Amino acid sequence: MIKKILFITTIALAGLANAQSVTLNDDANNSIAGKTHYFFDTGVNLAETKLHVSNSSSGAINFDCTVWSIANSTTDNWQVCFGTSCFVAQTSISTAQTFAQATAPAMGSYNDLKIAPFSFGWSGGEWNVLKVKVFDKTNPNDSSTAYVYWQAGGKPAGDTNNNGIIDGGEIAGDKNEDSSIGAGEISGDMNGDGIINEWEVSGDANGNGVIDNGEVLSTEELSSTKILVKSYPNPANDNLTITYSLEGSNNFSIDLYDVLGQKINTYNLLNNKGSLNIDLSNINSGVYFYAVKSGNKTLKTERIIVR
Repeated sequence: MIKKILFITTIALAGLANAQSVTLNDDANNSIAGKTHYFFDTGVNLAETKLHVSNSSSGAINFDCTVWSIANSTTDNWQVCFGTSCFVAQTSISTAQTFAQATAPAMGSYNDLKIAPFSFGWSGGEWNVLKVKVFDKTNPNDSSTAYVYWQAGGKPAGDTNNNGIIDGGEIAGDKNEDSSIGAGEISGDMNGDGIINEWEVSGDANGNGVIDNGEVLSTEELSSTKILVKSYPNPANDNLTITYSLEGSNNFSIDLYDVLGQKINTYNLLNNKGSLNIDLSNINSGVYFYAVKSGNKTLKTERIIVR
């Protein structure tokens, strides 16, 4: 508890020096910070996709852009352009590649950040994923990050009205478009490949890469498995104990997720019955989830609160 109090105090004393001013937006100026943004279009149009960088501070901010190549189906490189000044991001490099720089005006938005594949030759179905981060050069902690997914042709799995997004009445991952998640489908599987990738979140029905209000991490109950799980204390402070009794399979584990659906840690269970102690002393206060899994199958999820 002392560590958490000191941490909060440090943040408070830092004041405006650590204020969040930079936000990564889509081309309609909607924040995509901490989310996943999808582009489904023709190859020519994908080569012109742009993102916006908003600045909520009273002074102009010089920002840099860092990209990571997460996954791809082609060997094409990427272009990162600040207006007409363009750089090449190498698909073959998975580590951070930083490109500088542009200026976001005070209380305004920089709208000429083009991050896009050299996609004129892309055929239908080819895709790529980047992790994109923008940050204030003089205060790197003032940053904003999102995953961005490009696909030539095709559409999100579950997009029944073919408008390129998952909207009212649609469910991300509904490959057969029957308005429900059935056998072989996973809620949140936007590209329909049958798994939850790094840029996707299980249970994310609208496919924006986070667990919004009304969404929960999806669960898949297996009739052959009897699951008894209890966690305490809840709310928890520095430690959480999970007792479990699992039948019907082996290779069990428990994954811990934050409220955005990002996995924090995996704990392999050596026995089908016992208890797991999780150290929360370095976990910030908030809402978290843990998922009981058998191999890649999610059997049960529970919510916990850390104080």
